Amino acid sequence: QRVVTGSDPRHESDSSLSRNPSSAEDSSQPSMSSSEGGSSQSSSASSLSTSSSGSTSAAFAEALQATNLLNLLSSTRDSSWLRKWDGKMVRGLPRHSRDCMDMAGKLPLALKALDAGISPQELLVDSAQAGGLHSRGDGSLVASDGRAEGIEIKGAGLKRRKKRTFAFKGIRVRGTDWKHLFLLGREREPEGWSSASDVDGCIWLGYVGRDRYKQALRKAGRSEREPQDATVTPGSTRSWLGGAVEWVRLKDLTREWWDRKDPDVNSMCG
Repeated sequence: QRVVTGSDPRHESDSSLSRNPSSAEDSSQPSMSSSEGGSSQSSSASSLSTSSSGSTSAAFAEALQATNLLNLLSSTRDSSWLRKWDGKMVRGLPRHSRDCMDMAGKLPLALKALDAGISPQELLVDSAQAGGLHSRGDGSLVASDGRAEGIEIKGAGLKRRKKRTFAFKGIRVRGTDWKHLFLLGREREPEGWSSASDVDGCIWLGYVGRDRYKQALRKAGRSEREPQDATVTPGSTRSWLGGAVEWVRLKDLTREWWDRKDPDVNSMCG
């Protein structure tokens, strides 16, 4: 007679378990691995997210420098880009339309800043006419520790029948985050706009910090909620903003003046 054992699969399974008790423990291992795998995947996802965030920040910083007017000027002084703007500012715009262009303030400031030894890493001036990467401002001042504070730049020609009085239009506080306001007033129109020597002999540079600007508004009973026009004369405190502005002829702008023009800026640059 022949005896056949294990013909019932249930017996085979039970027998197998009894012969190898550890197999019951082994059967639970996939659940533990799944938990460990989930943790590992979560950690990897977090690392990827951090890496992606860092890459995005680095890419944005590169984009800011790529559109920084100081970089464009220092690397392409004889480029078609600069010739285009030079021609536009000299011949392509009616005299009283220049102040509608941001470049009426941005270009002279950037040209002279480079001439005075201020680097693109310290001063960023957005090359866009409007809607640039700085969105709510015209650029930023950057400290040695990497902190950045927004800037606003305004350009203006002489007020009619005045020798040294400039009328700056539409200075806004509401909806902006600038900390430093630069005013560039033209005593006469430059013959060229492609170098510091073209512009610095006929332009005054004024500076006022945001806090002092707001104090001047309050003292004059003016609203922060509305854009304000300011008529100012270098050396005069008669207008509502006049006493808050520090002035220097653009040709006399030096690194020393730049660093000490305001205590807040001085601490940023130091």
